[in-house]
Amino acid sequence: MTDIVKSNGDEQVEISTTKEGQELAVAYQIDPVEEKAVLRKLDRVILPLMALVYFFQYLDKQSINYAAVFGLSDDLQLSGTEFSWAISLFYFGQFVSEYPAAYMMSRFPITLFVGITVILWGLCEISLGATQNWPGLATARFFLGFTEGAVAPSFMIITSGWYKRSEHPVRIATWVSMFGISQIVGGVMMYCIGGAHMALASWRVLFLVCGGLTVTCGILFMIFMPRSTTTAWFLNERERNIATERLAVDRATRDRSSFDVAQLKEALTDPRTALYALMALFITLPTPIVKFSSLVISGFGFTPFRTMLVGLPGGAISFALVWVGALGPALRPNTRCFIGIFVAAMPMMGTLLLLLLPASNSWGIVVSTWFAGSTAPPLSVTVGLMASNVKGNTKKSVVSAVFFIFYTIGCIVGPQLWQKKDAPRYTKGCITSVVSFCCLIICYIVYYMTAKISNRNREAIMDMDEPMDSNGCQVGVSVDSDHTEKQDMAFRYSY
Repeated sequence: MTDIVKSNGDEQVEISTTKEGQELAVAYQIDPVEEKAVLRKLDRVILPLMALVYFFQYLDKQSINYAAVFGLSDDLQLSGTEFSWAISLFYFGQFVSEYPAAYMMSRFPITLFVGITVILWGLCEISLGATQNWPGLATARFFLGFTEGAVAPSFMIITSGWYKRSEHPVRIATWVSMFGISQIVGGVMMYCIGGAHMALASWRVLFLVCGGLTVTCGILFMIFMPRSTTTAWFLNERERNIATERLAVDRATRDRSSFDVAQLKEALTDPRTALYALMALFITLPTPIVKFSSLVISGFGFTPFRTMLVGLPGGAISFALVWVGALGPALRPNTRCFIGIFVAAMPMMGTLLLLLLPASNSWGIVVSTWFAGSTAPPLSVTVGLMASNVKGNTKKSVVSAVFFIFYTIGCIVGPQLWQKKDAPRYTKGCITSVVSFCCLIICYIVYYMTAKISNRNREAIMDMDEPMDSNGCQVGVSVDSDHTEKQDMAFRYSY
């Protein structure tokens, strides 16, 4: 028996199809009050767990930024470009992990997969505190990236498996905004640890503390994160049905553990996949400023402890811009690309200031790093576009994997343009960042235009009142359907 839901005005009709092909229509109305109550429950459980994981991912990524100011390079006797390569090797690990991660995300329960990888990367973070030389640091950084690689693409899938498309921007912003929170918390942690008298070097203690907390986070995620709307432990049976049906009506896709070759081919031939990939590249080429901001600030005469303190407002600015990117589309639908242009222009402005301000204006340099380091807001907007506009479990996995492959390419290449010999201005890296943000803005414009044209064409070729098949015809919205957005002609792109 197959259950589907067809829209009929303000009412949804649940249809059960028997083996003989008979349809039994039963009126099914999602009560807005009940739906809001379910949504509040989701936000009390799902969002905190995802935000906690993302907080530790950002904290662990950025810990090397703080460690660099407190003696990591001197203690490990790093020379030349080795610190830049230590940052790049993290993303080499992510790059290598993308293919197996994409396959496993479509074959195994995604929440269990994420929980295990969180524990593994926590152990890798702990191992950073035990490194004694460059080869040890390089190895630990590579495996840290390898184990963290699946989290970001899997979170896009998890978000679309629990929330309607209109709810994506705010929910994605919740976990991406942890970027700014982690900057603030990480700086305060390093300031406190650096001022304590301990047998171990302060940067080693930072890695040990961050890693231990991450392992704990992974265990909590595995215990409390439900696998799907149909098994959510914090919902009763009625609420589970509402959580599932509202996604069906919204034309979402339930998490599945099967790999669809046809969806793989569609994902790789879809022009929007290439556009997502370019966005990922242009977002991440400027990201080294996040890892080098402390070195930039200290290079203009600030002490290590003062560097930690004056860098804190950068996290607050990034946090605020992430929420601008989330609340803007919530207040005015289909403004995501315009908001994306705005939040990309902010770090571009900061990078230009870092490039052009006179060296004597040390506080102007500090303020420029605050804005230049706000690279998470454009990522939040772009991931939101993907989460809302890609359907089909396998296609989601493949598109997100392609996105994060190019994401890691940008992260690998970027640090090589920030060499020690160019400190503290890092001219080559700043110029690359400005060009990248300009290209990203062009991508948002192209996305806006193509999405709008696609929606107009779909309106012109179909009658929303007529049922159609999966080869380009409208169908009832199946709770268990796994149609892609290309197959579902009733789907409309958000832009």
